[in-house]
Amino acid sequence: MRFAGIRTGQIERRALGGGVAIPAEVQFEPSSTAQVGPLVPGRITRVAVVLGQRVARNELLGVVASSDVSSARARLGQARARLAAAEATLRRQRALSTEGIGAQRAVIEAEALVAELRAEVEGTQRQLALFGSGTAGELQLRSPIEGVVVAVQAALGETASADRAVFVVTDPTRVWVRGDVPELEIAHVQVGSAAIVRLHAFPDLALTGAIVYVAPALDERTRSLPIRVSLTRPDARLRSGLFGSVEIVGGVPDERVLVVPIDAVAMVEGQPTVFVPVGGTSTFRPQAIELGRRGGGFYELRSGLAEGAALAVSGAFTLKSALQSGELGEAD
Repeated sequence: MRFAGIRTGQIERRALGGGVAIPAEVQFEPSSTAQVGPLVPGRITRVAVVLGQRVARNELLGVVASSDVSSARARLGQARARLAAAEATLRRQRALSTEGIGAQRAVIEAEALVAELRAEVEGTQRQLALFGSGTAGELQLRSPIEGVVVAVQAALGETASADRAVFVVTDPTRVWVRGDVPELEIAHVQVGSAAIVRLHAFPDLALTGAIVYVAPALDERTRSLPIRVSLTRPDARLRSGLFGSVEIVGGVPDERVLVVPIDAVAMVEGQPTVFVPVGGTSTFRPQAIELGRRGGGFYELRSGLAEGAALAVSGAFTLKSALQSGELGEAD
C-alpha cells in the first residue's frame, strides 16, 4: 500500500548538547505522606474526614475509644491523689522538724516519696499526651501535616490496631521524579544537573528541575543508576505513578552524532522502529533501531541505519497502524 503525504528525510549528524533522556516516574516524597493510627488498640467512634478531603495540620481525622487510655487516666488520678497526700505529709514533717519535734529522717523519706510520685504523674501525663487523648478514654487522631486524605481505612465501631494506619494523608505538592540512567550514560549524570521532565499524560507539559540524588550503586537487575529530580515548580496535575521521561542537560555540547527525529520513531513490540522507503517514497518497510540520548527534538541513533539513509520523518504512527493491520508492504 502506498502512503501519500508522509515526508522523508535522511540520517544526519547533529550536536545534541550532551543531553540524556531516560524513562521516569512521578513519586510522592516519603516525607510528604503521613500514616495516622492509634498507638494503642481501640474502637473507632468517629470518622471526621472523607476520602479526598483537604486537611490542615493538626486537624481532627477521627476518634478512637481505648481502654488503655481509660486505664492511664485512672492511674494519673490515683497518682495525683497520692502525690497530694505525700505533699501534705512533707509539709507536716518539715513543720515538726523546725519545731524540734520530728526527726530529720522522716523529712528525707517524705521528700523522696514526693519526688517519686511527681515523676509518676509526669510520666503518665506524657504517655497520655503521646496517645493524643481527648476526653476520658478517647484518642484523637490528628493530621501531622497539611495535605489531602488519600486513604480512610476505618468504619464506625471497627477495631483499630496499633500496627495499622487508619488514615493516610499526603501533600500532593511535594513530589519528585525518579529515573533510571543506563550504565553507558552515567558519566553524564551528577547532582545539580539541570533536567526537563515530560509526561505521557500531558505531552505539552515540560517541567524544569535538577538532580538532587544519584544512587551510590547500580541496580543489579536493570544495570541502571537510580536518580531523583526535584522540580522547580511542581504542576497541580502531577500524580504519583505518572510515567514520562527525564531529559538531563549536560555532557559534551559540540559532539556530533547520528540522529533521528523523535517524530520518526514508533515503538513496535517494545523495539524503537523507523520506516524506510522502498521503491519510492510512498511505500515503506519497518526498520528496528537502537537509540541513545535525546535532545533538541532528536534521538541519538546508535545502530540500525547509516548516515545518509532515507526514512520517514512524519507519519510514524500511521505507518505503525498499517503495519499492525497487515496493510504495510502490500501493493495497491
